[in-house]
Amino acid sequence: MVISSNALAYIDVINKYLALLGAGDVRGIVSLFSPKGMVNSPFLDVQPAGAFFDQLKAATRRSVLEDPEVFVSGVGSRRASVCFTYLWELADGSHVSFRCVDLFEFDEQGLIDTMTIIYDTAPIRAEVGDKYRRVAVA
Repeated sequence: MVISSNALAYIDVINKYLALLGAGDVRGIVSLFSPKGMVNSPFLDVQPAGAFFDQLKAATRRSVLEDPEVFVSGVGSRRASVCFTYLWELADGSHVSFRCVDLFEFDEQGLIDTMTIIYDTAPIRAEVGDKYRRVAVA
């Protein structure tokens, strides 16, 4: 199979996203999204990318991403995904770790239009409760 140049560009954007997420660089992350870019989160529902990542940053002391694997479409669609383990230290010092998949849909310019986050929320909710949703965004 030949990987299209679009697929290679999507891999590059996702790798940048992972690095910026680990660094907590909200403005950098948001720059990877289209102006109408949205995030669909199991905890926070559907939000504009800027609002979502501001809230994540406010709730986070530290993020570590382990074992990322990026997957691109074999049929040339504008979709890609990444699976990784998210080691999350919340602002209050509590820790949570889980495997997740982020699904990306890209626009014609190669920016992220939609990101859908998928993971089993039951153990996370038991550990985190509602701390994430209630955090104050500066």
